[in-house]
Amino acid sequence: MSKKDKSFEVLMGELETLVSTLEGEDLNLDDAIKHNEEALQLIKLCRERLDSARQKIDKLVQSADGEWQKQPLD
Repeated sequence: MSKKDKSFEVLMGELETLVSTLEGEDLNLDDAIKHNEEALQLIKLCRERLDSARQKIDKLVQSADGEWQKQPLD
């Protein structure tokens, strides 16, 4: 399964694992760079997912006359 097909939660889990590895293990420079690049890719994908979700979410606002209206989430 490609990273683009994975859920946001799975991507975040992978990112957390990479960050833990970078923070906690003695990695050689090449491995640290590789892990960092992969983490940056995951951050980009997660940010894209969040931006997409934010665009799809509307908030309901009640007008003075009691009618409910959808407005984009700020």
